Amino acid sequence: MTETSPAVAGEAMAADRNQVELSLPARPDLLFLVRMTAAAVASRADFGYDQVEDLRLAIDELAVTLCGDQASDGRMQLLFKWTEHAIEVVGVYESDHAERRPPDLSPSNATNELSSRILEALVDEHGVDVVGGCPRAWLRMRRRKGTRP
Repeated sequence: MTETSPAVAGEAMAADRNQVELSLPARPDLLFLVRMTAAAVASRADFGYDQVEDLRLAIDELAVTLCGDQASDGRMQLLFKWTEHAIEVVGVYESDHAERRPPDLSPSNATNELSSRILEALVDEHGVDVVGGCPRAWLRMRRRKGTRP
């Protein structure tokens, strides 16, 4: 076992306080849990009401991009991180069956094109890719000027 200095351990512990991990079945009827988590994180980060609502909408688009709008056999893993200036959400879809094709993340897909346009209006940055065979989508929202510190 390696020993960590108290200063390094304290920094890691502080970083962990500003993140939330959520894992749930990839089912549209459970998206309310993701929206509630997004709202709680945005409130915790002292984002204003309008940005809390924007993040809730953006999370829906991130989830649809990853999982589609039908229930599936997989799980959605989400990591919410925040600072006083920004919130970042990374989502990964993991299928329970190796033979299932991952969702089509291409921008030519009509659903992805619409989601991308909505995300462009709501967040500062967003993207999709595939990591280890699993579709991944992420977004970043910075605090708007004139809102709380």
